[in-house]
Amino acid sequence: PFLPEPKMSGVVEAINNYFEIKERGSTIWTEVRSGFATFLTVCYILAVNARLLSESGGPCECSEELREDFACRFYDPTYDNCVEEFRRQLVTVTAVSAGVACCLMGLGANLPFALAPGMGLNAYFTYDVVGFRGTGNIPWRTAMAAVFIEGILFFILT
Repeated sequence: PFLPEPKMSGVVEAINNYFEIKERGSTIWTEVRSGFATFLTVCYILAVNARLLSESGGPCECSEELREDFACRFYDPTYDNCVEEFRRQLVTVTAVSAGVACCLMGLGANLPFALAPGMGLNAYFTYDVVGFRGTGNIPWRTAMAAVFIEGILFFILT
């Protein structure tokens, strides 16, 4: 190893006992390094997922004077600013949802699995269902309602 294994303190021993690290053939130091590597590996999802979903246009609308023109979503600065703000919000919500899911998996199931949004379905949602900047057949709010209902059904069935 690069650094020596830290000595067992009361807190480290409690963590070791709760997660059964030694029984599973690992060490605290190995788990910390693995967790850091996983964190760095999954970080790209924050940027890519936010970019993917924001390209749907989200809840953004064109300014009042341009709203009648369907193509306004490609040149209206108000629309562009809204999409950028939406993208920033998606970075935050992606980080929070992934963090909560990982903590629940680790503390509840006692498994070292990283969980984050699936980007394949998000690409399908953005480019096929809603369409780039809302040019698809289904409005963003309707598609989000369908995703919400699907999530509830999935939760009930599992």
